This record gives sequence, C-alpha cells and structure tokens, in this order.
Amino acid sequence: MAPEEIFEIGANCLLVLDNKFFAVVEIESAVMGVELEVFVIIRIDEATARRLHKAGLEFCEVTRTVPRERNGVTVEFKCVFIQGNNAFALFDVENDFDEAVFVKISLSEAKRLIRQGAMQCTVIDARNTNC
Repeated sequence: MAPEEIFEIGANCLLVLDNKFFAVVEIESAVMGVELEVFVIIRIDEATARRLHKAGLEFCEVTRTVPRERNGVTVEFKCVFIQGNNAFALFDVENDFDEAVFVKISLSEAKRLIRQGAMQCTVIDARNTNC
C-alpha cells in the first residue's frame, strides 16, 4: 500500500451551531494490524464554512433520534461533543457511504457518558491560523 493510501477520509460534513461553524471529518485507516476511525471536529470561521459548502461539503444530520441498524446499514457510537450548552452523541452511519449523525442529548447525559468512559470528540480551533 502506498503511503498516500494509508489514511483516507470517511464521513465529512459541515455543522452549524448557534452561529458557530465546524467542519467534521472522519479519518480512517485499515492496514494490516491497524484499524483506526477517529472523528475530528474543526472550528472554522463563517467565510471558510461558506467556501467549503460552496465546494460541496454538505450539512451534518442533526437529530434527536439514535440511528438504527437495518439492511446493510451499520451504526457506531463514536464520541460525545459538547459546545456551550449543546451536547451531542456522534454516530458513524455506514452503508454505501459514511455519514456523521449528531444526536442531541442533555448535558447531564453527555457528562454521564463521559464518566462511563465514552470518548469526547477531538475539537481543533482552526480560526485565524496560517498553517
């Protein structure tokens, strides 16, 4: 496998919460002996969000209902995302393509999940950076 094929992008979408903008990206690797699937949530500014959306990045699905597995569709809980007073459980939904689904939960439920060992989503603030 060539180095550029070790990692690939899975689910990706644009999340807008209370006038705050996030690019959501799943990084995957499945080489012999290594299986990684990690979601990274990147805080971006509105101008960047508009450019990404114009380029084709769709909005994330936000719901109050946990997705269900069904014919050929797998659902896997990935992490808890807390932003201000908003809390979400992030699910990776896969069939013919990957999709990130944010399920709205209470802050107390989010904190309970974290206390029980659930991973918090990785959040990077990429606003005003020149990297």
